[in-house]
Order: sequence, then C-alpha cells, then structure tokens
Amino acid sequence: MKLHPFLWLLTLSACASPGFLGQPSEVVTEAGSSFRVYMRSGTGMVEAHRISPELLPSRSLVLAKAERAIADATGCLVIAGSLKGDQAILSAEVDCILP
Repeated sequence: MKLHPFLWLLTLSACASPGFLGQPSEVVTEAGSSFRVYMRSGTGMVEAHRISPELLPSRSLVLAKAERAIADATGCLVIAGSLKGDQAILSAEVDCILP
C-alpha cells in the first residue's frame, strides 16, 4: 500500500526522537496549541511535539506556547537560550533533573 507523503510525515511526527523513546510524556494544551512533552528521566532534557493541527502557525508564538507547556509538564523553568526547533518539534533544557 502506498501512502501519500503527507501521511508519512504525520505518522513520523507522532513518534519521539530516539533519545526519548520509552520516556515519560504528558500532553499539555497552551493557548489553543497542544503539545506532547517528552521528558528524559535523570536529565533536564525535554522535547515538545506540537500535536494540534494549525494552519501556518507563527514560529515565535509556537515557541512561546511550547515554553509554557514544557514548564507546565515538568514543573521546571526552561533554561534561557536552550529552546530550539520549529513549529512542530522543539527541544529544550530545564533547570531541574527530571524523575
């Protein structure tokens, strides 16, 4: 069966990066955008995947929402300058060690 390229992208975007496979995650909704926040146990590393469909989302708005979603999910603050990524997948470091 051949899938449309968009369906492959959608399927792949639902998966955590290899370093976050099997790690705890939490879904957080922030100002209309939903994120699945993956937390690497024993570190301060997180990855946030925007899972809500949005038409041409602003990168700066998505980053601001993701930062708040990460803080809500982890109970920690995002270290300034560590939030990187695009409108779909972002990575950051928080100021605490995750359980």
